[in-house]
Amino acid sequence: MPTQGRGGRPQRWPRNRQRERVLQLVREHDGAVDAAELADRMGLHITTVRFHLDALCEEGAVARTRIKQAGVGRPRTGYVAVQGRLDYRSFAEVLALELGATAEQRQRRAQRAGQRWAARILASEGAAPQRVPVSDEQIASTVRVFERMGFGPEPAPGAAGEQLIRLHGCPVRDLARSHPEVTCGVHLGLLRGLLAGGPDAALHADLEPFAEPELCIARVRADD
Repeated sequence: MPTQGRGGRPQRWPRNRQRERVLQLVREHDGAVDAAELADRMGLHITTVRFHLDALCEEGAVARTRIKQAGVGRPRTGYVAVQGRLDYRSFAEVLALELGATAEQRQRRAQRAGQRWAARILASEGAAPQRVPVSDEQIASTVRVFERMGFGPEPAPGAAGEQLIRLHGCPVRDLARSHPEVTCGVHLGLLRGLLAGGPDAALHADLEPFAEPELCIARVRADD
């Protein structure tokens, strides 16, 4: 059954949240599931679901397989969630602990690493740091980077003079829960670096990890 919104109509999710929901349903399914069943459960057109499935396959989160049909007929294309990333996560956790003996030390070093990461991204894209008040273009360019990384970003209005970026996904959520000082520190440094938010810049960025169980919120504002 599709998820119901108000008035009994199928709930329409933003595209980035649709993809997260598709992945969740694939993970929850016992065995392979095809696009038609997912489309029916979400109340979406099958073409939209296939679009998200193709993207998830590109990311390595989902893999294609074949579903044999009873009797005569060609097997259907099915999808299964990719497992077995535990080795990477274990390595990441050990690496996190090597950043420092205390959470404060690890957070500080993680933020510096995130800012260096941002500098490399900007250099590869030929972008120069902008020492100007927050603008729609700065938010949009930051959102594009976070989108490519799998954060499912959604720009949203904030308080006066403040812009929000709601992050519906996290590519390393398990590590973020166990070591937020490292993972969220890197992401905060990345955010500040992408916005050219050094100590003498005109922008200030903060990150609120797990504002909701599956949501983090980035807050960007121009310093007075």
